[in-house]
Amino acid sequence: MDSAVPTTPTSQDLRRVIDDLLARFAVLPDDAWEAPAAGLDWTCRDTLGHLLDDFGFYAMQLSGVNPPQTSYVELLEPPPWRDGSPPIVFWPDPDTGTRGIISTLDAAGGLLVAVTATAPPERRGFHPAGLSDRTGFAAMGIVEAVAHAHDILSAHDVSYAADADICDRALDRLFPDAARTDDPWHDLLAATGRTPQTRGTAWRWYSSVPSD
Repeated sequence: MDSAVPTTPTSQDLRRVIDDLLARFAVLPDDAWEAPAAGLDWTCRDTLGHLLDDFGFYAMQLSGVNPPQTSYVELLEPPPWRDGSPPIVFWPDPDTGTRGIISTLDAAGGLLVAVTATAPPERRGFHPAGLSDRTGFAAMGIVEAVAHAHDILSAHDVSYAADADICDRALDRLFPDAARTDDPWHDLLAATGRTPQTRGTAWRWYSSVPSD
């Protein structure tokens, strides 16, 4: 096996996913973000805000010298910004349209990229699905990004498929027992309840470090 080919998710994988989404989201009109996301009870803006929170909080779970081991970083959860929206800390300003979406996605995603690139391999941070390391948080960021990109882009009839090799590594890291085919993107959608056969079923990933 080529030693240069990563076998676990990396910060570079996450950066590639984010850069791809920046280009895809940039062509959506400003009013696209108020449309319902496909398969969710949220708008596309709610969904994007949730993704920004994932990036920001995952980064904070691993960025400190003594990361939290039993909870998320203890920030006060804000009330929903509007009726029907989930509580979100990193809320994209609606007045900035698609430009603001791109700017905030790039910035919040960059936080997690930087942390997963620089955190020591032995460092662990809390996640409800298991204490995790930089590969786990990179994988969680990847899965959140591509799954919610599917939700947003499908709402606007925009075809999307994430990179197969990156999906393969994320599945290996977080969904070791998932059914696998020769299509890792389909397998990731199935593992996260986003295929016709799995929609509405309960699912979870396993973020614990396999050797722990």
